[in-house]
Amino acid sequence: MTISRRFPRWTAAAALLPLLAPAAAGAATISGTVESAHAPLEGAAVRLLAAGPGAPATLGATRTAADGSWSISYAAPPAGAQLYALASGGARRGVRHGGELRLLAVAGDASALADPATLSLDERSTVAGAYALARFLDRDGRVSGPSPGLPNAAATAANLFEARAGKVSFVLSNPPNGPLTEALPTFNTLANLLSTCGAGTASDCRRLFAAARVPGSRRPADTLAAALAIARNPWHVTRAQTRLAFPRGKRRAPFGPALAAAPRAWTLVLQYTGGGLNAPGRMAFAADGTVWAGNNFQSPGTTAGLELTALSPTGQPLPGSPFSGGGIEGPGWGTAVGADGRVWNANFGGDSVSVNAADGRPLSPPGGYTVGGPRRPQGVAVAPNGDVWVANFGGDDVIRYPNGIPDARTAQVISGGGIDNPFAVQVDDRGYAWVTNGAESRTGSVTIVSPAGRPLRTITGGGLRSPQGLALDSRGNAWVANLTTASVTRISRAGRLSADSPLRSTVQGGWGIAVDGADHVWVAGFLGGNVTELCGVRPTCPPGVAAGRPISPARGGYDSRAFQHITAVQVDQSGNVWVANNWTTGSPLREPVGGAGLAQIVGAATPVRAPLIGLPRPAR
Repeated sequence: MTISRRFPRWTAAAALLPLLAPAAAGAATISGTVESAHAPLEGAAVRLLAAGPGAPATLGATRTAADGSWSISYAAPPAGAQLYALASGGARRGVRHGGELRLLAVAGDASALADPATLSLDERSTVAGAYALARFLDRDGRVSGPSPGLPNAAATAANLFEARAGKVSFVLSNPPNGPLTEALPTFNTLANLLSTCGAGTASDCRRLFAAARVPGSRRPADTLAAALAIARNPWHVTRAQTRLAFPRGKRRAPFGPALAAAPRAWTLVLQYTGGGLNAPGRMAFAADGTVWAGNNFQSPGTTAGLELTALSPTGQPLPGSPFSGGGIEGPGWGTAVGADGRVWNANFGGDSVSVNAADGRPLSPPGGYTVGGPRRPQGVAVAPNGDVWVANFGGDDVIRYPNGIPDARTAQVISGGGIDNPFAVQVDDRGYAWVTNGAESRTGSVTIVSPAGRPLRTITGGGLRSPQGLALDSRGNAWVANLTTASVTRISRAGRLSADSPLRSTVQGGWGIAVDGADHVWVAGFLGGNVTELCGVRPTCPPGVAAGRPISPARGGYDSRAFQHITAVQVDQSGNVWVANNWTTGSPLREPVGGAGLAQIVGAATPVRAPLIGLPRPAR
C-alpha cells in the first residue's frame, strides 16, 4: 500500500464544524453506536476526525441518542486520510460520566469506506485503536503520523477489532490465533479492565487511572489515555491492575473469553501463517511496509525451501506469494531490501544469491548468482551507497557487490583478519561492515571491515560465543546476540567492548536482534521462544533502567504461545515487532520441523524507517 505524503493543509474551518450540521452536497455519512460493557451510552459526545501527517481535522460532531446511536455527515477529507471517532461521557443505565470516559474506534482509510458506513465504539474498539496506533496517538486523542506507518497501523487495528462491523476481528478470533494463543483472551481482559470505569462510578475510574499510571509519568485522565499507557508499556503489570481485571464477587466481566490470571506482560501478539510461510529465517520490510521472508524449508518436508513470501503490512499474502525461481534455495538467514525495492536473499542451501523485484519477479538467473563463490551464505546487508554485502558462512569470507551488481569484474571476496564462519553482516552510516564470526560454535568474534573491503579489527571477549545476529543503533554502536552464552554483547562505534558485556538479562539463546526508533534493543530468544527488550544508549527508558538492562519483564521477557524457536526480530514503520518462527517448539535440534510463520507484537516499539539501510532511523 503506497499512500501519498502530500496532504493538503486542513483549514481551521474544518475543525469548527457545528454540532448536528446538515448534510452538504456530496457528503458521506457514517453512523454507529457507543456502548460501555454492552450497554448504550446516552448523550455521549461523538467526533469524527481525519488523521494524516499533521494535526487531525474534525469532520463532524454529534451526541448519541438514548440507544447509543449516532450519525454524522461529512465532506470527503484529503486523499489518504485515516478516519477515526472519539466518544466522551454519556449516561450508562442512569449513571452519568464526564470526560473521564473516552472511547475510540478506527474506521481506516476514508477512500475505502462505504457510503453510508457504520462504526461501533466500546472498550474493545478502544483497546484495538490504542495498541495499533500506540505510536501515533497522544493522551488527548490526537492521531497523526507519516505514511505508510500511520495507514498501516490503522489497518492493523482491524486485525484486532472490526469497528465497522462491531465485532472482534476474524484474524484475532480464529486460528492460527483464536483458541491457539493468548491474544484473544488478553484482548478481552484489557477491554474488561477499561470497562470498570464505564460500568462503574467516578471512584472506579480513578482506581483504573491509578492502576494504569506508569512510573515517571502523569496519571491518565481518561480511559483512552489509560489504554494507551498500557499499550506503550506492556511490561507494567501491577497488582492494582490485576484486582480490577479479575474481580471477585458478583461482578461479571463483560467480555470473554478472558484470561484466568494476570499475564506476564500486556502484549498483544498476532500470528500469520499464509503466503507460503514455512520455517522463515529472517524478514525485511519494504518502503511501503511489505514484509518479505525467505522460507528455509519446502513443504511438506525439510528440504531446502524454494520460495519467498510477501505479506501485506497486516499479514495478508500479496498476489503471487510465495514467489519462486531465480535460484531461491534454502534462503537461511539472508533477506534484505534495497532502496530500489529489490529483495536480496542468500541461499544457504543453494550456494548462491538471489534477487527479486519489488513485485516478486525473480531477477537473478535460474541458479542464482554465484559470483564470488558463495558457500552456505547467511546474512545479507545493503549499504547506504548501494553496495551489497554477503556473509559467506561456508567460505570463511565476506562478498561485496559494489553498487549491488553481482559482476565478476568488480565483486570482492574479503577474507582473513579474523573472518571465520561469518553469519551476520550490517553496514553502518560510514560504510563500515560489521561481521559476526563463529556462529554455531564455542568461539566467537566481530570483525569490522572498511568500505573498501579491508578487515580493520576483530573484537573478542565480552560473551561473544556463537554470535548470531548483529544490529546497529542510531549512534553506530553494535549489539550482538549470543546463542550459547544467552547474552548480548555491546560494542562501541570505535570497536570497544562495553564494560558490562555480556548483558545476560532474560535472553534465552539469542539469535535475531533489532534496534527500534528510540534505540531500544529487541532480542529474539531462539532456545526459549521469548523476546527481550533492552534499554539502549538514549534516555528513552523507564526511570532507573540503564543502557543494556531489560525493560521487558525480569522473569522471562515477553513470551507468547505464538512464539516458537525464533531466529529473527525486526521493527516496522508502525511500531510493530515481528519475529520469525524458524522451528516449531519441541523440535529436536538435530531434526527440526519448520516453524509456523511470523508473529507480530502489536504497537510495542518506536517505528523505524524502511527499508533498513545503515543505521536505524525513526519513521517520521
